[in-house]
Amino acid sequence: MQEHRLPTLRRLARGATDLLFPACCLACNGDLCDRHTRIGFCESCCHEMQRGDWPVCRHCASRVPKLPGAVTTCAHCQSLNLRFDQALALGDYDGLLREQCLRMKTDRSERIAGALGRLIVTRLGHELREADADGIVPVPMHTWRRLARGTNPPAAVATAIGAALKLPVYSHLLIRARNTRPQIGLSNPARFRNVRGELQVGPSYRFDDGPRILLVDDILTTGATCSEAARALKRAGAAQVTAVVAARTESY
Repeated sequence: MQEHRLPTLRRLARGATDLLFPACCLACNGDLCDRHTRIGFCESCCHEMQRGDWPVCRHCASRVPKLPGAVTTCAHCQSLNLRFDQALALGDYDGLLREQCLRMKTDRSERIAGALGRLIVTRLGHELREADADGIVPVPMHTWRRLARGTNPPAAVATAIGAALKLPVYSHLLIRARNTRPQIGLSNPARFRNVRGELQVGPSYRFDDGPRILLVDDILTTGATCSEAARALKRAGAAQVTAVVAARTESY
């Protein structure tokens, strides 16, 4: 009995390994060297999805002018009361990274989300560890939207980050009070109105000691959703919230 089961178990183990760590690049189907096998993107694609040395705002991760004496805060932060303490982004919502973020939204295998999460830790590991977080919380999707898509990108990215940093992931800590319309196409003020009061901490959760939280989402545009999520977390007692996203847009 065991002799017949062993090959089956081995095949299942190989299948699980291939699912988590693909043999070829998820972006270009090229070969992966040993160093990039556990990420899922080849060296060339990883390089293409990086931001380079352009300075970014310390609060919202938006690019700021690359000028001598320029401060690392932006006009966007000065005009809005964003509730998270800082934001970290893998790169700009452009080119190959934009393409992978769009693919991630419909990828039911969630391999792209996992690869982006691992790349975030590879690139931003120092900043993530400096945040000294107690746990990771993904921005939730409404149940109906999650079922329609068959995937939950923020939760999948959060799971990959949590595994790499050895931090617990609380996928159900935040809940959506209603199924609001998508943010795409809304003006900046409308985006903030659309999510106001939408995100809440679930009734079974309680903060006693002011935890520091990594709040994970896929894309940050105006910061409205992450800000509303941070507001809910802080009202429940969180001491600090760091927003972590795969991509930062510059379209506000």
